[in-house]
Amino acid sequence: MGYCSIFEGIIFVEGQCEYLQFRANLEYTKDSFYNQQMKSLDTVKHQLAEKAKAVGANAVINFQYGQKNTSFFRSLLLMLDDNIKWYGTGQAVILSDEKVMEIVEKIKNR
Repeated sequence: MGYCSIFEGIIFVEGQCEYLQFRANLEYTKDSFYNQQMKSLDTVKHQLAEKAKAVGANAVINFQYGQKNTSFFRSLLLMLDDNIKWYGTGQAVILSDEKVMEIVEKIKNR
């Protein structure tokens, strides 16, 4: 199991984790054309947490995130703003109560 965190009541696991039920594949979609560089990881987690809650999940596993440069032509178009955009993906799943408690303890003992 990879690095774990809790955001807005949803457990995020950067890796595989044993789960009870798969709910959905998740992907962050930007909410505006400009100022993506001013966003943060919290913006990505917030959107994925909302999507996970909407399908009844309590965790996002295989969580991957980061920033990418836009294409050369788009960077020319946006040179007065920014040319970086966030991405985030994962799978919404339901973890057992025992697994949730195990992860919460692991986070507390860091």
